[in-house]
Amino acid sequence: MLNILDPFIMLALLIVLGAYLYRTKILDLDFCRRLSRLVVRVTFPVMLFVTMYKNIDLAVLRQGWLFSVFGLGTSLILAITAHFSAKVFRLKDMTYGAYQILCTNGNNIFLPVPIITVLLGTPYVVYAFLFELGAGLFYWSYGISHFRSGPRFSVKRLLNPNMLGLILGLAMGLLKVHIPSPLYGALEIVGNITVGSAMLIIGALTMSLFEKRQRLRKEVWGVVAHRLLLSPLVGLVVLSIFQFSAELRTVLVLMFSMPPLVTTALVAASFGADEELATMGVVIPTLLTFVLLPILLQLL
Repeated sequence: MLNILDPFIMLALLIVLGAYLYRTKILDLDFCRRLSRLVVRVTFPVMLFVTMYKNIDLAVLRQGWLFSVFGLGTSLILAITAHFSAKVFRLKDMTYGAYQILCTNGNNIFLPVPIITVLLGTPYVVYAFLFELGAGLFYWSYGISHFRSGPRFSVKRLLNPNMLGLILGLAMGLLKVHIPSPLYGALEIVGNITVGSAMLIIGALTMSLFEKRQRLRKEVWGVVAHRLLLSPLVGLVVLSIFQFSAELRTVLVLMFSMPPLVTTALVAASFGADEELATMGVVIPTLLTFVLLPILLQLL
């Protein structure tokens, strides 16, 4: 049990640090929004590229291509169920959009990468990235449309830094394209900024929510039901059908059990969406994940 708890304790300490920095005014939400833009547009794509490039090969791709299918398929299932549950809550406009994204877009990198690294080792991280490749295809072609004007489906939106980082890393890794050591080292340093920054943002959001003492909105439980109940149930069905090694089963359990992506709250604020729901919908499921996921991993 101790080995399972280690990565969660490590991440929890970073979240507590973020809360403390917010409490002492070293961090504020405006700075977190700017930091979020840096992560989403620069450090996260670099991390996606470097990790994919470093760990992908034909053997991994043969084992892991199904992870992309699972990522895309799960997003589709959750988008459909979230559409109907949103009607139950009578959500409209940007509140509906925030709810949809919270239910369908999991924290597929920031949380599972350090957990997988500690529990299984760096080579298994690439499977999380393959899962994110499928989920990202849905998010960037349709999901993000809930925050932006224009057509619901857009291939053009797929040409963003995150997807380009994944695809370039996949292609260059498979083709064994050589990257000079100084350049690769610099990229690795930039990518390593990502997870720590994301945890500090979660901490700041948690403290912000605590200080405002806002009433917990009922829609948050819909997000919890989708991300921490329905998505893992889909995962259990997948695991009952497909045969994977114990290590890959652990990765899949993690990927199907992730809370909403941390930057959703900050992106919602940037686009004038329902920031209150987005913040609660990130913070509450994330905190619950730190309690429920170690128990689930131990049981499995």
